[in-house]
Amino acid sequence: MFGIFSQLYITFLYQPIYNVVIILYNHSPGPNLGWAMVMLALIVRLLMLPLTLRGYRTDHLLEESARDLREMENDTNLAPQEKRNKITAYLRAKGINPTSEIISVIAQLLFLAVLYQVVQHGITPEGYNMLYSFVKHPIGDLNTVFFFNVNVATRSVLYSAIAAALLFVEQLWEYESKKNIPEATFSERWYPLLLPIFTFILLVFLPATKAVFLGTSILFSLGVRTMFTLGSIGKSKK
Repeated sequence: MFGIFSQLYITFLYQPIYNVVIILYNHSPGPNLGWAMVMLALIVRLLMLPLTLRGYRTDHLLEESARDLREMENDTNLAPQEKRNKITAYLRAKGINPTSEIISVIAQLLFLAVLYQVVQHGITPEGYNMLYSFVKHPIGDLNTVFFFNVNVATRSVLYSAIAAALLFVEQLWEYESKKNIPEATFSERWYPLLLPIFTFILLVFLPATKAVFLGTSILFSLGVRTMFTLGSIGKSKK
């Protein structure tokens, strides 16, 4: 049974992602594995853009609906099951779907797990046997030296710090959007600010490709959030 799952994992997850990485490497400036990771992060975020926008919309609607939700939660005339049904109906009427953001996070975590294996085991000529027939084999070892002369196939404190700093900016933005909401719990307000610290600790022990991928992904996210916020402000003024 394990052999079947292992084969399915290789055929439908590892091998496709591995081939995409090599294709992007072949067409990247240099070519260079660092640029391949930048391109890969942008492609992944573009593919997941509908879920990302839906998640931002959900957050925006939850912020607007926070007071109504608290009133329903504190309504002593309703039984617990009635409260849940009323809140569920309210959220559904508002078009709020909190699960979209969860799906996005799970998908990204799964992708990063596969990407870790690709970088660990597939960027040497010995791993090229996993390439599809139409994918060109890179010549020799992959070029893994990126900005600041960092080998992205190895650990990098510098890249980990940069990615964690970008994550801190993103989480700070998230905090600013919730700090004035009296209904937000302590963890909703403050826990996200601890995420960059744990992320930095984790990235330090991983190849720098993860930091490049994550940093690019966060920059993309900040750009999308900026456009979404400006669009929401424009609609509010109208």
